[in-house]
Amino acid sequence: MNADTVADPTLHGLAEASARLGADPLLIQAAGGNTSVKVDDTIWVKASGLWLRDALQRPLFAPVRLSEVRQRVAAGEADPVGPTLIAELAPPGLRPSIETTLHALMPHPVVLHVHAVDAIAWAVLPDAPDALRAPLAAFRWGWVDYVRPGLPLTLAVAALTAEREVDVLMLGNHGLVVGGATVAEAEARLAAVGAALRRPVRRAPSADLVGLKVVAEAIGGWRLPVESRSHAVATDPLNLRRAAAGVLYPDHVVFLGDRLCVAPQAVAGDDARLRAFLGTLPAGSDRPPCVAVPGRGLLVREDLGEAAEALLACWADVLQRLPEGPGTPEPVYLAADEARALTSWEAEKFRRQLSR
Repeated sequence: MNADTVADPTLHGLAEASARLGADPLLIQAAGGNTSVKVDDTIWVKASGLWLRDALQRPLFAPVRLSEVRQRVAAGEADPVGPTLIAELAPPGLRPSIETTLHALMPHPVVLHVHAVDAIAWAVLPDAPDALRAPLAAFRWGWVDYVRPGLPLTLAVAALTAEREVDVLMLGNHGLVVGGATVAEAEARLAAVGAALRRPVRRAPSADLVGLKVVAEAIGGWRLPVESRSHAVATDPLNLRRAAAGVLYPDHVVFLGDRLCVAPQAVAGDDARLRAFLGTLPAGSDRPPCVAVPGRGLLVREDLGEAAEALLACWADVLQRLPEGPGTPEPVYLAADEARALTSWEAEKFRRQLSR
């Protein structure tokens, strides 16, 4: 079953909006983000591990019983979503998004959750809750400190919404959520918030595409990234320092790991020594997803998938939007133990498996 086979036109409208959002890498990367619509006592929510851009091409939305999800969350159940799946309506093999409880607790009929790079660039700043007051003054919005996606995030949002009504949520080190009475209203609100959050994009030095390609072909097992803008992670010294310092948001660690492999500065400019360094790295699935060559750009593992490529480009997009200059505070990183925990979280393992 896909959106075209469901009689309710609202669900088809959500599919159309989801496809639009999913086609914009500045809003959605790979299988990230999720959307939902409430129809009577059913909430149709994007399934885990699927790409929003495919909303008009394949079954994408899983139906769960809205009132039952809310009751199970209130009762403190460990899995408030699984037992509420409406099996007779659900397309085979779909698992509701790990953010289903968040969508269920939001009062709006339509909820859109995106990993907009501008929003992330705000959400990793230490002074974000105060700094966002001016750009978001026209909206009913709230700030939520980082907690792990899924039920922990839902409970944090529930504490906020119990105090006041909000249409926009800024999630620390995570992304952006908007709600609306209709698909059109939610999408328009997302566009307005996105415009308010727009950040300047710093210019990064060009990559040494020719030289890195020669190195990759000489040693084998490596190649250049699909998106040339990904090289900004390594060509800009500030970006590289920040990239090597830690993980900024959950989807990054899911697809790119919890640390960046950086070639030593002493070998970066010498192709022979760079090849020798690459030869010391593990082979196969233990090989780092990418290697930053300071001042020159990135090399990625030959078998790096489309999802990881999308997150690599997102990394550069976010870094290019972080502030620079004397006295500029450093971004807030995920705690090392949290980043490691995300790599072994069953829900994220499932999402990685589907992406492959």
